Amino acid sequence: MKNRLMIILALILMLAMPTLAEEEAAPIKLAEIELFNQTLLEHAVAEEQPTFLDEGNYIVRGEGYELLLGSEDVSTDSLVLGAAIHWIGERAQTADNKLTGPRDTAPGMSLETLLARFANDNQYLAGRPDSAVLYIDGELPAAVSVGFITRDGQNVQMVEHDVYYQAGEGVMREGIQFTIESGDITAIRTFAAKEALSQQAAADELQALRDLQEENAYIAFGDMAGSRLAREDMVLAGLDFFDTDYQAAVTALGEPANEERHEDSDGSTLITCQWPGLEAVFRQKDGASRAIRITAQGEGVFEGPRGLRLGDTLAQALSRFEHSGTLDEDGGALYGDAQNQQAPYGLMRINPENTMLYYAIATETGKAGLVMEFVDDILVSMSLTTL
Repeated sequence: MKNRLMIILALILMLAMPTLAEEEAAPIKLAEIELFNQTLLEHAVAEEQPTFLDEGNYIVRGEGYELLLGSEDVSTDSLVLGAAIHWIGERAQTADNKLTGPRDTAPGMSLETLLARFANDNQYLAGRPDSAVLYIDGELPAAVSVGFITRDGQNVQMVEHDVYYQAGEGVMREGIQFTIESGDITAIRTFAAKEALSQQAAADELQALRDLQEENAYIAFGDMAGSRLAREDMVLAGLDFFDTDYQAAVTALGEPANEERHEDSDGSTLITCQWPGLEAVFRQKDGASRAIRITAQGEGVFEGPRGLRLGDTLAQALSRFEHSGTLDEDGGALYGDAQNQQAPYGLMRINPENTMLYYAIATETGKAGLVMEFVDDILVSMSLTTL
């Protein structure tokens, strides 16, 4: 048990480590993309890898990497249209000849480390729920470097860095994509357009990115990361715990798959609604209802406080909130007077079968908070609830 606690604390520290030095955090350069392509090409030449046709494309495939070529010739002079390296298990981390991307990026690297390797003018990833711009550097006709992410809420799925540059009367675009799964890089892939964009088309693409750069409808973590649970955090599946009544939940999520009503001894009615992966309980009295518990369990499709989702790790969850307390083998206070359960407080309990996190805030009618259950250090259930 003690070893497990030490591992948890070490992971928290790793997630909280400062980013790399500023001099490394520069916009992507075209030369970096082309050097990556050339390095993989030379690797394939050294291994004497052949090409094969796949839907009219010339492909070279080796262990942990792939190339898209402009012809069947495999030589150091071959035209590379795209190159990729991908995760191949523990060997990818330990092999002497490990393949890496620009700035020593590699499959298995965390998203946080990746973001620190390149320019980022958007620390809190403000944008839309599906995307956000990291930076835009330069103006046409000079080369323009851009970085952006695509995501599902706070679940980042891809980080992309592109370069737009003049090519005759048109504009070429080359880029590199980092595929992200569970917060880590799983693949690195470059691409190059076969045909130049028109000046207008390139200008339109860059303008769309500039428009996105100005949006802040959705912010990942923001100033709240590493702080105590707050009223603003009490949202799960888009439902604000304090503002959502029965009708608002049905309007947002549709008719529940199952609904049960029970009369309570105080004359109120308990309404339990279930949707796939989500359960909400409301107390209704005198025609008004309020949520008393909202729980996500099963499939991790719903986003909760600080972007947490089922399937996230214990270390990820702990890093999102303050953790200044002292822990024993069975857990302990994360902050506040957890021993006496005086809100606000954070508390961790390590049990043989699970680990529980409790974060509480004070309300006008008592306490409410976030309760999370972890099995094998993976989040399996989280609830917003009265306490």
